Amino acid sequence: MPERSVIEPKQLRSQQTQRKLLDALHACLEEKFFEHISIKELAAKAGVSVGTFYRRFKDKESLLPLLYQDFGNDLEQWVMQLENQLFNSLDEAVNQMSSQTLGFLIDNKSVFRTLHLNSRLHSQLLDTDKDVDRSEIYQRLSNILLRYKDEMTAENPSQSANMVVFVLINTLLEKVLYPTLTPAIASELQANDFSQALPKMLLSYLKN
Repeated sequence: MPERSVIEPKQLRSQQTQRKLLDALHACLEEKFFEHISIKELAAKAGVSVGTFYRRFKDKESLLPLLYQDFGNDLEQWVMQLENQLFNSLDEAVNQMSSQTLGFLIDNKSVFRTLHLNSRLHSQLLDTDKDVDRSEIYQRLSNILLRYKDEMTAENPSQSANMVVFVLINTLLEKVLYPTLTPAIASELQANDFSQALPKMLLSYLKN
């Protein structure tokens, strides 16, 4: 029988404290932007002392890799839910993907904004999640569309599906995170109406 690994009480307490701080960060992000959250506020929300925070983390930004990994798990679960759905046609698949992507972005708006901005300021953040491969995630979304490649007239269905996933996520992300800024203001539609109109354009690309 293989020997079981044992988590020492000190290590377990450290993991629990880390989880409390991460949960506190999620809660604080519901109320304000990451850059406006103080370490004192995080510690209070987690029910630990500021000293306890500094014994584990150098600064607030040190929590970002954990947030990125945590979000990777949520992303994985969301894609699995999409993969488990059976759509009757390419039209239904694209429409539902647009609607459900919008919902996922709205539900995770505060985390998306934090990671979206900070990954551009600190690109090394993108290498911190060893469990969820983002490129694989996008490919799995494309594969959902490729179930209906017989309905596509594009010369290269795989390339076209990849393009649709890119445009879908990128444009909805802009509409949800930065609705009053460029380029989102190029369309006067609100996010919900935009997510319903977008599939018409994407389906036209896939079928013509």
